[in-house]
Amino acid sequence: MTARRTARGLAAAMLLVFVAAGCGGSGDDKTTAASDPAAGAVDVARAYMTAAVGRDWERVCELTTIARRSDCHSTNPKSKTTRESGAQVGPVLLDRPPTRVHALTAHPEGWAVMVSHTVTWPGKSTTTARTALRVVPDGAGWAVDQREDVFDSDLTHAADPAVAALSRRGSR
Repeated sequence: MTARRTARGLAAAMLLVFVAAGCGGSGDDKTTAASDPAAGAVDVARAYMTAAVGRDWERVCELTTIARRSDCHSTNPKSKTTRESGAQVGPVLLDRPPTRVHALTAHPEGWAVMVSHTVTWPGKSTTTARTALRVVPDGAGWAVDQREDVFDSDLTHAADPAVAALSRRGSR
């Protein structure tokens, strides 16, 4: 009886481990994305920076919070502009998992999402640009409320470089 009870207990424990690890599921990422509150924020952050590096200013402004949209339209051209420099820009990637970021006087609480992309200038070596975005609930979805460059000092000295960049004094 003890061996049978031990075997059942071991089988139940193994089943729990497999379920917790994600084994045996359908492999559908929609369930994971729907259960992850930061997934929408990450999607908006990637779309925003993809539009920004592609100089699609209309799309950038669409993905900006309603409160900051008029500033976005006044500082950016209404149409997509071309890159005259000849620089090659790589895809926008999530640099690290998003983290919660506290509210500041000028910005609401939300998610700090750090994205990166590469830039290669003709005749130069490739560099990586990192950007921190404060993504907040806005209307029925998510929108970018703040965008800051991530400095090497943020990467070196801060526990969370995205939060550090979004918390600097004088941030937009």
